[in-house]
Amino acid sequence: MGEKGIIEHPELLKLGEPLPPGNPHGISVHLPTWEDTLGWAKRDPRVVDTMKTGYPRFFIPRVVERLADRLLEHFAQLHSHSDNDIDLKDKRALIVSTGHHALMCRQFFRQKFDPASDPEVTFPILIAHWDGTITPVREPPTIKAQPPPLLGQEDIFLVPYPTDMFPFAKSFWQHTGFGISSRRATYWMECAPFFQSTPPTSSDHPRKPPTPFDETTTTTALSLLRTRLAKSYSTPFLPVSPSDIFLYPTGMSSTAALSTAIKSLVLSTPSSTPNPSVPPRAPSVALFGFLYVDTLKLLSSLLGFTLHLFPYSTPLSSLSESLEGDLQIDLLVTEFPGNPLMQSPDVSGLYKLSRRHGFVLVVDDTVGGTGANVNVLGKCDAVVSSLTKMVSGGCDVMGGCLVLNPRAEGGRYGVLKGMLEGGELNGAMEASREEKKRDSGYAAGLNGEIEGVRGKRQEIKGEITPKEQGAQRREEERAWFPADIAVMERNSRDFVHRVRKASANAEWLVHNLLRPHTSVQEVYYPKGSLTEDIYEQFRVKPTDESLEEEGGYGFLVSIKFLTPAKARAFYNAMAVAKGPSLGTNFTLCCAYTLLAHYRELEWAAEFGVVEDLVRISVGLEGKEWLGQRVSRALKAAGECDE
Repeated sequence: MGEKGIIEHPELLKLGEPLPPGNPHGISVHLPTWEDTLGWAKRDPRVVDTMKTGYPRFFIPRVVERLADRLLEHFAQLHSHSDNDIDLKDKRALIVSTGHHALMCRQFFRQKFDPASDPEVTFPILIAHWDGTITPVREPPTIKAQPPPLLGQEDIFLVPYPTDMFPFAKSFWQHTGFGISSRRATYWMECAPFFQSTPPTSSDHPRKPPTPFDETTTTTALSLLRTRLAKSYSTPFLPVSPSDIFLYPTGMSSTAALSTAIKSLVLSTPSSTPNPSVPPRAPSVALFGFLYVDTLKLLSSLLGFTLHLFPYSTPLSSLSESLEGDLQIDLLVTEFPGNPLMQSPDVSGLYKLSRRHGFVLVVDDTVGGTGANVNVLGKCDAVVSSLTKMVSGGCDVMGGCLVLNPRAEGGRYGVLKGMLEGGELNGAMEASREEKKRDSGYAAGLNGEIEGVRGKRQEIKGEITPKEQGAQRREEERAWFPADIAVMERNSRDFVHRVRKASANAEWLVHNLLRPHTSVQEVYYPKGSLTEDIYEQFRVKPTDESLEEEGGYGFLVSIKFLTPAKARAFYNAMAVAKGPSLGTNFTLCCAYTLLAHYRELEWAAEFGVVEDLVRISVGLEGKEWLGQRVSRALKAAGECDE
């Protein structure tokens, strides 16, 4: 068909098969029937036990779970004859790539655990080194200097927890995006030298010598990605430098990094009532529209923001009145357009409110094509976007980006950039020598080999300070595994072309097949929606300086049928790949609300996101191929009388 990544015969796919088929790092999984999707939502063993993989934040990759088990076993063997005080009986562990993320995970576990149920339970952090030593995090009196590890062989961090706390562990993994990737876990299982000296189990990967990652090659790939994204967001009136692009291992970790920086700024701002007995004000966030569920839970449950929800239907005059009254917010997050109902919020109006009332405005433009279809950067402080989606398109690697508006009014640019790069809280572009020294000590305290510690283990005191939260750029970037970076760079080379081709396909399906059909009650798509005029304001258009093709109306379409039965008939008859995620080169269909909001169906319905909503991420296939499959599915819906 002339386009990469197409699945020619998706009707042959089986339940639980990875998407793309046969790819061990595929980030979606085939759920061919409505009942299969419901079974996944209910965690029915019939479905869960069949799944070879899943979306990596919703489903901890099997290889990551095996690595965690093997590392805990290895730690127990290493300390079987010592006076080690870490009890790993009936424990599992999450694996993350940085000490900062491990500390956040431990804080979260402590918040959720009732110490009265078992006062002996602690939440240690274990550092696994490439040579096989596994060290508990301590508060060391001295640190022995270590040479930097080879690229890809950096330490990883385990946070053990009681088995019955798995739902909380899964929540942290899902909402933050901090877990290690399947490629990093596979590299450890296949290549870490201490695994070479132990007998392999039947589930182990074949072992082979490690393939060295080249620092120059990885740095070049990161530079190419930044330059590519800067070009996508630049306009003649708003040139974006590659230094304004911050890259992360997942889309959610980019949102977490920015939100954490803002939280740090709030907590570091002197209180208007300088009474030391009064605790600092909790940071406050407004979510405008129906936002991705993990954004909501990340900000509220994990980062501790006070949450305020405003539906898309909220008039800006009403929001303004609230802000003039008692409402005080530090951050407002919205999506452009929103997923799954494709509304386009008035970001120009929100930007004016943000300047007047002093909050940071952040827009998630993943569905807008990461600058390829719409460009809202000039009317917000920052854009966050999931590179996992159409920037990759391959459905085989995770990544995220954060783009700062270099001309944001009110001095926000310098403050946020200073925080994200590890600078001072006053927004200076470079950290002071003292901060650099402190940051270096912090990293060494987690990663260095500890000398002279005897007896009872000592925990790190104070957990994460605001300055530590703000000094993460280098650490976050090292958390992105080199093999994942290489795949993302390769996949993304033609992403603007692919975004626009998939968008043209989606517009054709909406106009010619979906909206005219008698079984369809409503099609949610930017073109033809009530907010089309707002979308149009930000749609990328050719200029005298740039003769590129204009942006489209998006590759994502949601459909509400006349009855739930018609929705299920359509889904079951739709001969395309079906599963979680969006923005794949191949067309991908899902029962969106069951996948994303099964445990809050009534709440989602209040925002118009009904249980039987069907969402299609349109791919790069030819119109004839797409038309045949959508037409057959619509025919099945039309023949359903329920």
